[in-house]
Amino acid sequence: MINIKVNNQNHKFKVNSTLDQVLEMLDISPQGIALAVNQDIITKLLWSTHTLTEGDSVLIITATQGG
Repeated sequence: MINIKVNNQNHKFKVNSTLDQVLEMLDISPQGIALAVNQDIITKLLWSTHTLTEGDSVLIITATQGG
């Protein structure tokens, strides 16, 4: 297991977990969000292949509509 921060909360995930897997484990829909790992935006096309490592920090950015 590896320790990862998601939106500043500590979580444990299996080694070699991808961003897609993390979203699934946290029951978060991939619609309308962006992901950054260690302050670098990761394009949606790479979510299924981008693996996380010990100590990574994931930021989930949710799109909102305003006016």
